[in-house]
Amino acid sequence: MVEGFPVVLRGYDKDRVDEAFAQSRETLNRMREQVKSSDDTILQLQAQLQEEKNNAKKASQGNSFASLGANAQQMLASAEQTSGELLSRAKQDAAATRASAQDQAQTLLNNAKLDAKHIVDDASAKAKTLLTSARNEADTALTAARQETEQQRSSTAKAVAEQRDTVEIELSNAREEHNKRLAAERSSQEREIAEMKAQTAEQIAAQRKAANEEITRLKSEANDQIEKALAEANKKLADVREQVARMMTEAKRQAGEIVDAANGKAQEIKDEAEVYRTKARSQVNAESEQIRKDITAQQDEATAKVNALLDHLEQRRNEAKKEAEELIEQAKTVREEADAYAVKKRQDADDQAAQVIAKAGYDADHQLEQRRQAAQSELDGLNRHIAQLQDRESAITQRVTELRSLFANAFSGINLTPEAASSHDAADVPVVNAVAQDHPDESDADDDRHDDGHDGDDHAVDDHHDGADDTEHAAGPGRSDDAGEAGDASAATPVDASADEDTADGLATSDGGDVPVSPAPAAPASDTGDDAMPVSFAPQQHRYDDGRQA
Repeated sequence: MVEGFPVVLRGYDKDRVDEAFAQSRETLNRMREQVKSSDDTILQLQAQLQEEKNNAKKASQGNSFASLGANAQQMLASAEQTSGELLSRAKQDAAATRASAQDQAQTLLNNAKLDAKHIVDDASAKAKTLLTSARNEADTALTAARQETEQQRSSTAKAVAEQRDTVEIELSNAREEHNKRLAAERSSQEREIAEMKAQTAEQIAAQRKAANEEITRLKSEANDQIEKALAEANKKLADVREQVARMMTEAKRQAGEIVDAANGKAQEIKDEAEVYRTKARSQVNAESEQIRKDITAQQDEATAKVNALLDHLEQRRNEAKKEAEELIEQAKTVREEADAYAVKKRQDADDQAAQVIAKAGYDADHQLEQRRQAAQSELDGLNRHIAQLQDRESAITQRVTELRSLFANAFSGINLTPEAASSHDAADVPVVNAVAQDHPDESDADDDRHDDGHDGDDHAVDDHHDGADDTEHAAGPGRSDDAGEAGDASAATPVDASADEDTADGLATSDGGDVPVSPAPAAPASDTGDDAMPVSFAPQQHRYDDGRQA
C-alpha cells in the first residue's frame, strides 16, 4: 500500500507531494529504459535466430557424395561446385538483402524511437503544464478560501461585538431601572417611617407608664424576634449557598457536556475525513495496480506475439514487421493513456481528498468556535448570577450583623434600678428599620435631608429636657419622696408621677415643672456602607395658653 501524504493545514504537505511526483517521474523513466532494453533484446534475439537458421542450413548441406562412385562423384562434385557458387552468390545476395533490411529496420527503429521520445516529451510537457495549472488553481482556491474564512471570521467577530454591546446596553438599562425601583422603594419606606414616627409620637405619651412595666416582656419578645430573624437569615443563607452550589455543579456539568460533545463531533468529522481519504487512496492504489497489471499483461502478450513472429520470420517478415509496429504503437498508446489516466486519477483523488479534509477541518473549527462561544456565554451568565447571589448573601449577612448590633445597642442602655429610675426618665424604646441601600452616597444624602428636617424638633426636645432638669432640682425633697415610694412598687419615674400629680391638680405647676422628654439614643451606623436608620420617637409637645407644655 502506498504511503499517504502527511496532512497539514488545509491540504497535503507540499514537499512530500513534490517528492512523490519526482519519484513518479523516476519510475516513468525507469519504465522507458526497460522498454528500450526490451526492444534491444528483441533485435538481438532476432539476429541470433537468423544465425542459428543459417548454421542449420550449412550443416544440412555439408554431406559427402564420395561413396557414390567416380562418375557420380565427379558429377556431384561439379554440381556441388556449381551449387556452392550459386550458394555463395545467394549468400552474398542474402547478406546484401539482410544488411539492407537491417539498415531499414534500424532506420525505422530509430525513427520510432525519435517519435516515441517526441511523444514522451510532449506528454511530459503537457503533464507539467497541467500540473502547474492545477497548482495555480489550487493556490487560487486556497487563497479564496482563506479570504472567505477571514471575511466570515471578521463578520462573526463583528456580530459578537454587536451582541456584546446590546447585552451591555440591556444590562445598563436593567441596572438603571433597578436603581430607580430601589429609590422609589426607599422613598416609600421613608414616608412610611415618617408616618410611623408621627403615629408613635402620638401614642407614646399615653403609653409611657405602661412601657416601664412591659419592658421585660418587650425585651423577651425582642429576643425571640432576634432569634427568629437569625434563624430565618441562617436558613436563607443556607438555601442561597445550596442553590449556588447546585448552580455551579450544573454549570460545570453542562460546560463539560458541551466541550465533550464538541470534541466528539470534531473527532467524528476527522475520522470520517480520514476514512474517506483512506478509501480514496486505496481506490487510486487499486486502479494504479490494475493499470500496472494491464500494462504488464499487454507487454507479456506483445512479447509472446513477437516470439511467435520470430518463429515465422522467414515466411511472414513483412507481416511481422507491420504487426510489430502496430503492436508497438498500440503498446505506446496504451501506456501513455494508462499513465495519463493514472496521473489524472491520482490528481483528482488528491484534490478531492484535500477539499474534503479542508472542508472537514473548517466545519470542525467553525462548530468548535460556536460551541465554545455558547459555553462561554452561558458560563458568563452563570457567573453573573452567582455574583448576584453572593452579593445577596453578603447583604443578608450585613443585615443580620446590623440587627444584632442595633438590638444590643437598643437594650444595653436600659437599667431598671431605682437609682436609674430617679436619675433618668423612662427609657425610650428605639424603633429601627434597617433598609438595604445599594448606593451609600444617595442614602447618606437622604439621611442628611431627613436629619435637617427634624433639627427643629430635636432642638425643642433638648431645650425642654434642660428645663425639666432645672424643674427637678427646684421641686424639693417632697417630690423625690413621693417618687421614691412609687419607685419601690413599679418602674415608673418620679418625674412622670409628679407630672401626673400636677396634671391632676389642674396643671397648677409652673413652666419649670414640665415633664422632661429625653430623645432615644441613636444606634451607630454600620461599617458596611448600608443605611441602618435608627428612629427615636419623642412625644408631641402641646403648649397651653398660659405657656405650659403638656
